[in-house]
Amino acid sequence: MANTPDTIIIVCGGILQIPAVEEAKKLGLKTIVTDRDPNAPCRNLADEFYVLDIYDVKGHVKLVRKLKKENNIKGVFTEGSEATISVAAAANELGLPSISIRSAINCRDKTMTRRILSKAKIPMPRWKEITSRDNLSKAVKEIGFPLIIKAGNNSASRGSTKLWNEKGVIDAYNLAKRNSSNDKVIVEELCEGYEQSVEILFDKNKKCTYLNIVDRFFSKNKWSIELGHVNPSNLSPKEKMTLFKITQEAAKAMGINFGVFKADTMMTKRGPIVLEVTPRLSGGFDSQKTTPISSGRNFIRAAMMLSVGLPIDKKDLRHKWKKYASVWTVLSSPGVVTKIDGLKTLEKINGIKEIILIKKIGNKILPMTSSAVRPAYIISEGSSYQEALNLTLAGSDLIKYRVK
Repeated sequence: MANTPDTIIIVCGGILQIPAVEEAKKLGLKTIVTDRDPNAPCRNLADEFYVLDIYDVKGHVKLVRKLKKENNIKGVFTEGSEATISVAAAANELGLPSISIRSAINCRDKTMTRRILSKAKIPMPRWKEITSRDNLSKAVKEIGFPLIIKAGNNSASRGSTKLWNEKGVIDAYNLAKRNSSNDKVIVEELCEGYEQSVEILFDKNKKCTYLNIVDRFFSKNKWSIELGHVNPSNLSPKEKMTLFKITQEAAKAMGINFGVFKADTMMTKRGPIVLEVTPRLSGGFDSQKTTPISSGRNFIRAAMMLSVGLPIDKKDLRHKWKKYASVWTVLSSPGVVTKIDGLKTLEKINGIKEIILIKKIGNKILPMTSSAVRPAYIISEGSSYQEALNLTLAGSDLIKYRVK
């Protein structure tokens, strides 16, 4: 295909995928982006854009069959999104580097993940799968309070509710059911501890490299809203190594030995546990923003090089400096945005790297029931863990959404 351009297909074109499109262009690749939103942020950045739901697996397979006639497709890629099944299916259709479709499906299906990790003796919260209200009471009794009821295959905590007593159990089940496309609901032990996001990477020879760990912070109310993170983690070297190893064991259990693998973990009184896993780079402006700020590393480019069959540039994985970076969420009451206070003051504060407004004047903010509806983020850089964190905490207090 000498007369056709080297091309990469990037599934999902949201704000988190902007760095991926930019990196692809730096590599000289033609970029084709898919997203169900016709006004997705990456639409005008991409060379070609197709309105296609990222979860439409058959649609992506059909699309790549068409596109390969006029493009030399070198890879199919995503980061920061749950489009992993579509990516695996499209890449496998073209015979390109990828994980298996089955592994992608098992990671997406929370009940399959838990069965596989339990069989491999990976420490996890106690859990029960329920498919109808008939066995809800029994599952709740067996798990005991506090617990969390969540959808069987969703992300960003959509459909998740934390409960400390019987009040609201039925409502929580119904919410989880509505947010689960596979009709599965999970009742799970609500563990206490400190949460992290752990990233590792397997090269084309299946060699594993430990990438990074960040500390994550969540709301204390019944909704599981990720408030922010600090990069890198403040855990001890020994604790970090424990989490890296358990993440590598989880990847092995899930049948993944190529590309990026991420685990959400928690350090509890009884030791480390795995909460969720996914075969992609992190979202939440982790790999996109705070890793480059804190260390100068470029995980997106490294993962992309793998996806298009090129050797990883070791410089992308090497620390160039040691700083700290933090992201924190700006919360708001629901309503239509009429004004945003505090922006000019925040912009003048040294150490504030970026203010990301997802919701602007005229936009509607939904009730804060999951991480999917967060309206804005503050990103900071600091010479210490606490400095970076304090900057974003102060920044989130300064920004005030006025709604009606």
